[in-house]
Amino acid sequence: MEELADKAKAYINDKRNNDEEATQEDWLDKVKNNVSDAWDDIKDKANDAWEKTKDAAEDVKAEWNKKTN
Repeated sequence: MEELADKAKAYINDKRNNDEEATQEDWLDKVKNNVSDAWDDIKDKANDAWEKTKDAAEDVKAEWNKKTN
């Protein structure tokens, strides 16, 4: 939470330095977009891990079938 508060302060300071209004709505949109991007990254990595695991499981199954046939 402290990291998010620091980012909110940085957002407010950035807006102030650019003579723009910092709004809660704009801030929440930025947070939502960052969370969405993070979720997409996590989902992609989880999918890659699943595919690698699935491939490894199929390789083990093929090896087992070779040994038992």
